[in-house]
Formats: sequence, C-alpha cells, structure tokens
Amino acid sequence: MSRRTDYKMKKYYYITFIAMAATVCLQISYIFSLYNQDVVENIINIDNKMAKVIEDEKWIRSDLRAGRPIQTKPVFKVKLLSDMTPQELDSIRKLPTNKDTINLHAARDAGIGITSGEIISQMEQDYLLAAGFPLNMHTLDSLWHLSDSIIHHPHQFLLYDKDTVMISSVGDLENHTPDYVSKFMPIGIKGLQYLQIKVDIPMSHFLRHQLWTLALSACMMLLVLLCLIFQLTAIRRKEALLRKREMTINGTIHDLKSPLNSVITMMGWLKLVVSDEETKEMLETSKAGVKRLISNIEALLMTARMNRHQVVLNKSLIDVPEIAAGVKKELSCLYPDKPHTICIINELPSGLQVMADGMYIENVLRNLMENALKYSDAGVRIEVSLSIVDERLRVSVKDNGWGIAATHQKKLFTQFYRVPRSEEQQQKGYGIGLAQSKYIINEHGGEIMMKSAEGEGSTFTFIIPYR
Repeated sequence: MSRRTDYKMKKYYYITFIAMAATVCLQISYIFSLYNQDVVENIINIDNKMAKVIEDEKWIRSDLRAGRPIQTKPVFKVKLLSDMTPQELDSIRKLPTNKDTINLHAARDAGIGITSGEIISQMEQDYLLAAGFPLNMHTLDSLWHLSDSIIHHPHQFLLYDKDTVMISSVGDLENHTPDYVSKFMPIGIKGLQYLQIKVDIPMSHFLRHQLWTLALSACMMLLVLLCLIFQLTAIRRKEALLRKREMTINGTIHDLKSPLNSVITMMGWLKLVVSDEETKEMLETSKAGVKRLISNIEALLMTARMNRHQVVLNKSLIDVPEIAAGVKKELSCLYPDKPHTICIINELPSGLQVMADGMYIENVLRNLMENALKYSDAGVRIEVSLSIVDERLRVSVKDNGWGIAATHQKKLFTQFYRVPRSEEQQQKGYGIGLAQSKYIINEHGGEIMMKSAEGEGSTFTFIIPYR
C-alpha cells in the first residue's frame, strides 16, 4: 500500500473515530442533560411538597387545639376592604393596639411568604407555638411518606431554633452528604424556628423514570456506530478494489511502453536502410505518432503516480534546445494539414546543459507547444523562447491562438478541467496535460505561469533551476 493510500485510510480511520467519539459524547451529554433535568424536577417537587406537608401538619395541630376532627384542608374566608361595610371597617380601626399586625412588605423581604395567604398561614404557626402546640416532626414525616406525587427518597427533616441550632430531626437519611439541601424555611413570622430538608436523589430513580427514553437513545447510538463501522468497512473494501484495479491498469500500461520503444528503434533503423524519401517521411511521421502514444501512456501513468506522490525524477544533464527542436519536428509530422510556424528563440549560452528529467521536461514542452497548435486557427505562429533569468532556466511558449477567458484561467491547471469551447473549436483531450505540467515543474523546484486574453493568444512560461 502506498504512502498516499495509507494516509487516506488513516484519514478515514480518524474521521470515523472522531465521529464515534462525538456520537458517544453527545449521547453522554444527552443522558446527563436528562439526569440534570430530572434532578431539577425532583427539587421543585420536593420544595412544593415540603411546603404542602408543613401546611398540612399545621392544620392538624390547629384541629387538635380547637378540639375538631383532624383534617388538612384549610378554609379561608377573605373579604376585600372595598367589600366591607362601614361598621366592619370601623371595627378594624378599633382593634386593640396590642394585637399583631402584618407588614406585608417586610414579611416578603424576610422570605416569610409571597402572598397574603402564606403570611397569614405563618402567623397561624406563631399562634400554635404560643398555645403550646409545637411542630410535630413525626407527623410531618408521616405526611411526607403518604404523599402520592413523590417517589420516596432517603430524606431527613431538621428543626432549628432562631440561632440555627438544631432542635430535632427525623428521617432515614444516612450520615453522608445529601444530593439536595433546602434553604431554611421559617416557621412563623417571628422567626423563632426554621425547618430544613435534606434529600438523596439516587440515579436509580432517574433510570426507572427514563428507562424507555434511555433504551431508545442507546439503540439509536448503537445504530449510528454500526453505520459508521459499515461505512468504514465499505470504504476499506472499495479502496482495496481500486488499488488492485489501479495496479493492474498501471502494469498493463507500463508493459505497453517496451514494445512501442522497440517499434521506434525499428523505425529508426528502417529509416537508415531505405533510400526512398517518401518512405523516410512516412517512417518519420509514424515514429512521431508512436512517440506521441508513448507520451500519452506516460501521462496516464503520471496521473496515477502524482495522486499518490510517487513520481520519481531521474535527473541528468539535458540539452533543452535539442529537446525543443525534437518536439517541433514531431508536431510538424503530426499536424501536416494545419499550416503553422514554430520558431525556437534560443538565448541560452552555447553548450549549456540543464540538470533535469529529460523525459518529463520534454512532456511539458510537448503539452505547451501542442496546446498552442491545437487551440488556434490555421497559420498560427508559436514562439518558444529559451533564456536564463536569475540563474534559472526560463522557457516561454507564446502563440496568437484563441486565447483563454479570464473566468477560466484560475482552473486551468486543475486536473481534468477543460475550457468550455464552441462546437467548432472543440478539440480532443482529457484535461490532464497542464495539471501534469504544473506538477512536473513543481517537482523540479520551479513554477509555471500563464498570461492570456481571449482572441489574442496565450503565453505559458515555466522557470526551473538549471543546476
């Protein structure tokens, strides 16, 4: 397996692992969210129930004080001042000054109650305490246990005096830190006693309460994980199949090069032994066609190799003007019916040789020069300029062809991209030549660039170190 393939597979593994981890984290987060919500609901329920059982216990003591049958449903008779008769209002004004009065604002600020009814109820607590009927903790606990709307939790009621010193306690809470401790609830408006409850909220209650939700959530998470594993397995199988197919195709393509090179050698030998000029010209044309075929085969091989970053440069000292002249000769043979002019402007020092891969540099020159010839009208003029700039080889291929619109120039070096053309200007191609040219030049430590204007022609330039 290639390094590129290894990297891709590792990337798939990483993505799948991250997806699995994210799924698990989201599931855990969802469960904790449900648990926290359940705890909050329990706390609200506990506070409400605590207030209810305190009120019920108070009315039991009130019934005992009055000698009435015990009941826990108080009945208030409230009359608005606006509904009172003048006589009733006058009786209120004439109340003895030693009687308790209610300062609603002060009571609310002290946390005694919110509504008038709650504050009056706290006054009833003071009256009962003064009459010798203290809060009965066991009755309070019994009322708590009899409550239908709350599942029993381990709890403890604690009664404190005005200095928050514990007076008594009742409950079944073990000696450990509870899950919830309520605030101090005053018993009466005078603040003589305070009640507090400590409660354990076990996870088992949450699990029982959310059983079906948790089961469904777990099934969904398992389904997602199975889908991710299946996807990874499918990707791995597909990758293995594509790798085998690629190796087979590359091997077949590579095997084609040997007999074709033999054909070129044979044509060169025949050209030496035949005397007929027409036959020599035909052999030269055929040789150019075979070399072009070999170039296309090499392009296919490079398409696979460059995707895996497996292109290996075989650098040696090469004669760039000679390579350019050879490409010019080939194109003249391949396009005999299209009038054209290819001019090679050599400004290189005499005898200069460049350290580069000759086969790949030849492919780049062939791509640029043939594109200039293909995407132009008859009579096109192509100038190939060779020079040294800043101790680097500079090669420019300039033409007066159709040119390229600015909207397509950014994508021009993208693999398999082809400039949209009209039906009359459409040419055969695969959109890989310029992408390969850029890759080859980059591998040589150089750069390739272009300037073009639609209807005015194009100039492609590449620069590489010559040493």
